[in-house]
Order: sequence, then C-alpha cells, then structure tokens
Amino acid sequence: MRVLGILSVIILTCITSPGNSAEPDEFAKLAAHISPAQLMQTVRELSNFDGRQSGMAGGQATAAYIARRLPEAALQLFPITTVHIDARVHAEIRVDRRVVALENGQDFLPVLSLAPTGQISAPVVFVGYGIVAPGQGLDEYQGLSAAGKVVLFLRGQPKGFAGRVTHVDKVRTALAKGAVAYLTATGPILSPYEERRGMTSRPMALYEGPAPAALPGLWITPAAADAILQSVGRSVRSFQEEMDRQLAARSADTGAELRMEMVARRHDATASNILALWLGSDPALREETIILGAHHDHFGIQAGLVFPGADDNASGSAVLLEIARVLATNGIRPKRSLLFLSFAGEEQGLLGSRFYVAHPPYPLSAAKAMINVDHAGVGNGHIVVGLSKLEKATAQAAAEKAAAGDKLELYGLFPGGDHVPFAEAGLPTAAIVTAGSHPDFHQPTDTPEKIKPELLALITRYTLALVWALANDEQ
Repeated sequence: MRVLGILSVIILTCITSPGNSAEPDEFAKLAAHISPAQLMQTVRELSNFDGRQSGMAGGQATAAYIARRLPEAALQLFPITTVHIDARVHAEIRVDRRVVALENGQDFLPVLSLAPTGQISAPVVFVGYGIVAPGQGLDEYQGLSAAGKVVLFLRGQPKGFAGRVTHVDKVRTALAKGAVAYLTATGPILSPYEERRGMTSRPMALYEGPAPAALPGLWITPAAADAILQSVGRSVRSFQEEMDRQLAARSADTGAELRMEMVARRHDATASNILALWLGSDPALREETIILGAHHDHFGIQAGLVFPGADDNASGSAVLLEIARVLATNGIRPKRSLLFLSFAGEEQGLLGSRFYVAHPPYPLSAAKAMINVDHAGVGNGHIVVGLSKLEKATAQAAAEKAAAGDKLELYGLFPGGDHVPFAEAGLPTAAIVTAGSHPDFHQPTDTPEKIKPELLALITRYTLALVWALANDEQ
C-alpha cells in the first residue's frame, strides 16, 4: 500500500493484469457474478469498526480494510478535526413542577460540535423554525429574549417561506441572540424531499464540526418537544399546520427548563480517501475515467452509543467493492478507465470529496462522469437517482439493462452527498440511493440485520449497468 501526502500526485496501477476489451454481452457476465452473500459479508465487516469515524481508530481501520479489498490502492491523506462526546450525557426537562427525564438514544441524540460543554441549566424559549428574515416577512425572535436561555427550533422551514435557512444558520442566529444551548426537532409534517429520501422525525446524529459559531445542542423527539410546548397550548404538529396556513411568528417562553450535562472532546488527526484505477481497454479512451464513489465513514462511538452505519454507508461501500471484485475476478475491462473512490469525512461536511476535487490526483477534465452510491440497503425496493448533466434516457436504459426498468425513480441534483463537489466542479453526476423509508438514518439502530440482500444486489446491478454504459459510450 502506498501513502500519499496532501499535495502528492499519484500514479495508480491496475487492479490486476490487463483483461479483454468490452464486448456486448460482458455486462451480463459481470452481473451474473454479483453475490448477495458477499455484499452482506462486507456490510457486516464494515459495521464492526466502531462506527468508522474519520480521524479516529475505527476510521483508520476502515481505510486499511478497503485498501486491502482494492489491490494496488492508494491513500490520499488530508487533515481532519473530529469530535468525540463522552459517554456520560444527561438531560432532563422541568415543566409545571414535573421532571421529564430524557433517555440518550431514545428521546435525544447529542449534536456533535466543539461548543463549550459541561453543565447547563436554563429556561427554554420556543422560536419556531428559528428564522430571522424580516425582508421575507418572518422574524421568529421578534419581541422575545433568548439571552441566557435554551432555544427550541424545528428543522427545515415552513411551506410559505421563500428563502433557504440551514441548520448552521439557525445555530449562528441563536448564538448571536445570546442563547446558551439549543434543542432541535423534526416535525411530523415532512417536506417532499424528506419524504422522498425516506426520513422520519426521530432524532438523528448531526455533525457540526469545529465551527467557532457553535452551541451545545440536542436533537430531540417531537414527543419531547411537545412536553415543552404543552404549557403554551401547542404541539409540534399544530405549530407546523398553523405555519403552513399562515406565515407568522408564533414564538413563546415555554416556562420549561432544560438541565443538561455533556462533554465534547476535540481530536486533530488525519483521514484517508482510498483510490484505485481499473484501466480501460481502448487506447483512445482509457485516459478518460468514470468515477464510482461511496463514503466509508460514519459517526463512530458518541455518548456511549455505537453508530454501526450499515445502511449509511457500509451498503454503498459494499456496492463499490463488489463491482471492483467482479471486474477483477473476470478480468473484463470497459473502454474507459474506472476510478474507484472511497471517501472519508462525508458525515463531517463532505470533507473527503471536497478535498479530492480541490487536489485531484487525476485531472478532473479527464473524468466524464461521477456516480455516487449511498444508503443502498433498505427501502421499498425501488431505486432513486438524482441526476446532474446526465441524460435521463441513459439512466433509464441502465435500469432496463439491469432488469429494473419499473423500479427506477429519476430526479434532479440531490443537495447532499459526495457527488455534490463534483457537480459543483461541472462534472455530470448521478447519486444512487434506495427509495422508501430509512427509519434508522443516522441512528445507533442502523445495523446489518436491517439490510435487505436482494435490494443491495439490485442496487449493485443497476450501478454496474450505469457505470458500464458510461464507460463504453463512444461520445
């Protein structure tokens, strides 16, 4: 295994000795060798690396494992600052002389950031969606003091709000208003995009990273939020319904108090992208590449909870490794070269893919397309693909080739994932995920037994079909 410095230029050799050039029936030969058993074994093995957190021992072990599975692989190293939450985390709500204890992993998950932590005891103020945009008719802090208090805000934004406000924007606003901590929750009324991605209202792990404008935070359930809001005669659902009917500030002091204890620790370390090239067969086209990517990292062990990340993204990593395996086993090569990229740092803000695009060992001008696979193991049996600068007809034809023509759902560019930096750089991209509910998304319950082998094999066949078509396209 060769190791690259941050600014190193690498020259990768082939995975095995040269094979045959592409023939019309060779996709079928490759697809026949896709093994659901091997896919599941890979998912189980990747789920055993202490949550695969980049910058921690589990992340290093994961990179070594993937490099072993991609012969002649190389590592692209980059610096990373990561966060670990100590095992002891305590939270309770005091409302109407009652104490409501919140259970870690059930009622809440801590947000991963380097905000000052320790013990906090402060009143809770509800600030709706946490939006301050007077020019667009909504200021949810107007007439309300958040100084020295804990703010509670919902994820997302109401239907009638025309702008876009991110979670980080909301935290910065709360900090500027003098808040000492925050609570966030996902309401039961989801946006179309959230529904399409199979999200739920359960708390999820969230990585804010080492941003200086940070507050300690907990992601709580709607039920926990309702316990806070009951004294003002409101629930999360009723608030969402009111906001969707008429955009207006509905913030209030809740009379509740949050008592919380949490300690976050900073780790400055190194993370590794893993790269391997499968050389193309056509002398005129082999300098061009089709990139197949998947991130291998997850959240590690946080607040005493292990995040196995079986669906996110041991499943996508298994797809990448299985396609590399069947190619190497059969010695079959498409006309263009295939570049396998396994990214670190995705959960911390697409750090690995952004680093690769900023420091590409291969010129991005040689890449004809980038295909990214994420969340490939659970769902309703359908395939969702987000396209940018790739023809829908190409994606549909690949589904027909993989005997999945009736299972494909096509959309435009997805706003999250390791394909985004490549799309921003102007490359055609496709993001492949499974449709339907992903109830264990970013939770400790994302375990291998939840993965559906037949669905994982279907995603592998479709991904192979799309990559194969792009790698052999004469244009």
